Amino acid sequence: MANQLQQFEFGTVKRSEIKLADYNPRTIYEQNQKKLYKSIKENGLVEPLVWNKRTKRLVSGHQRITVADKIYKKDYDVPVAIIDVDEDKEKKLNVQLNNSNLQGDWDLNLLENLSLDISFEDMGFTESDVDLMFDGQVAYNNEPIQEDDSDEDIKNMEMIEDEKDKLVDLKMKKKKAREQMKNDDAIDFYTTIIFPDNQSKQEFYKTIGIPATEPFVSFDQVKRYFENKESE
Repeated sequence: MANQLQQFEFGTVKRSEIKLADYNPRTIYEQNQKKLYKSIKENGLVEPLVWNKRTKRLVSGHQRITVADKIYKKDYDVPVAIIDVDEDKEKKLNVQLNNSNLQGDWDLNLLENLSLDISFEDMGFTESDVDLMFDGQVAYNNEPIQEDDSDEDIKNMEMIEDEKDKLVDLKMKKKKAREQMKNDDAIDFYTTIIFPDNQSKQEFYKTIGIPATEPFVSFDQVKRYFENKESE
């Protein structure tokens, strides 16, 4: 009896047979792409990408395959989970498979324990990621945090605290928006902004005063951005 839960087949597909989805809204910062490059260079592709055989398009794994192209260069076999769906379902899965809201959160105690064996850097975290997650109580390099901080250290910690406060405020707004969506049964509360390049995105985030790694921006923050532009 076939497993009704499994709606895919494992297989391999030549890279030349895979089309990237031009509508894919996911991007990756250059520094994170370098970390991904290092990981794939060391370990290869250790989990299958998702490929729709009906459209020949990649559904999930665009960042990994882009890095793999740089490593392997020539045509190569790609391990894939093969699905057969229409374009509407394909687009829905493209977002769902990469949506952090549909994934779990970190157990910080277990994550800190893991950092004793695997560095935060090898896990793919930046120093600011660790500071925000652990409220500055865990050092990025696993060394004890010194009590007699220098002026520069104190300044950096104050900046981190400021970013953390902004992040907490944004998360509260996100939670409120999700609750509102649930109450109103409305799905059109969200939209997607496509930036021409990474620098433009960085400048935009800097202007509205939130971390560049935050995937959600509130209406008030976008409004403030344009108000600042008008006053310049």
